[in-house]
Amino acid sequence: MEENFISNLLKKPVWVVFVISGLFYLTGLVLFSQFVWDANTYQLNFKGDDFDAYISNIRRIDYLRYALSPLWVLGVTAIIWVVVKAGLLIAQIELDTFLLFKIILIGFIILAMPFWIKSIWLILVQGSYTPDDIKYFFPGSIVLFIDISEMKEATINALSHINIYHLGFMLFTAWQISKNSELRFFKSLLLMLFTYGLSVVLLRCLILVFVM
Repeated sequence: MEENFISNLLKKPVWVVFVISGLFYLTGLVLFSQFVWDANTYQLNFKGDDFDAYISNIRRIDYLRYALSPLWVLGVTAIIWVVVKAGLLIAQIELDTFLLFKIILIGFIILAMPFWIKSIWLILVQGSYTPDDIKYFFPGSIVLFIDISEMKEATINALSHINIYHLGFMLFTAWQISKNSELRFFKSLLLMLFTYGLSVVLLRCLILVFVM
C-alpha cells in the first residue's frame, strides 16, 4: 500500500509534492514553536523586566520562520538534489531530473519528523519539562546513548545529526533511486552515503570549526 501511494505521489506535478512536503514541515514547526515553546516555558528562564515584550519579539521571529519555511524546504531540497545528482552523473546513472527532485521532496518529510516527535512526546507523554529538557532532547539520535554532561552545546548539536532521520532519508531515497533506475539498492545506498551522508558530516564539522 505504501509503495503504491509513493508511486502515485511521484506521478503528481512537482508543485503538488512540494505543497505536501512544505505543509508537513510547516505544521510540525508551528506545533513545536507554539505548543512546546509556549509562553510558560519561555518564562522559566526569563531574567528581564518586560516578559510581554520579550515573548512578542520571539513570536515575530516565529512568524518570520513560518513565512520563510517554503523557501527553506525548497532550498534544502535543491542542495540535496545537486549533491545526489552529481553522484548519479559521476556513476553515469540516468534518472529524470524532476523525478529525483520529487523523491527528495518526499524524503524531506522524514527529515522534518523531529518537530512532530518532540512535540508529541513532550506535550502528550512527558507533560512537564524545562527549556533545557527541550534543547537537549534529541529523539532517535546517538546523543541519547552517550554521556554529554561534559560536552559543549555545539558538539552535542553536531552529534545529534547522527540519527535515524538522516538514515531513514538515505534508505528511502536509495530505495526510490534503485526502483526508478538501473542502480541496485546496495549501490544506491552507497551513493547516498558518499553524497548526502558525507555532505552532512562535512557541514557539521565546518560549523564546529567556526563555533568552537
